[in-house]
Amino acid sequence: MIRRLVILVVALFSLAAAAGCMYSGATFNAKNGKMYLTRNDGFLFGALRKAYECTPAGESYNCQAVPDAP
Repeated sequence: MIRRLVILVVALFSLAAAAGCMYSGATFNAKNGKMYLTRNDGFLFGALRKAYECTPAGESYNCQAVPDAP
């Protein structure tokens, strides 16, 4: 019984460590009128980090991934 509890706790901590660093951010550049979005999926401490450049178009945004973003 104790062994199963220890295994469960270790598994939960491992899952939290692998997916616990999720965040995103947004900023607007008034000079060129574009918005930049960053997203970190948190899987494996930021291995799936992406950045997008968005241009306002009426009530929506045209977003494209920035290929060389860190």
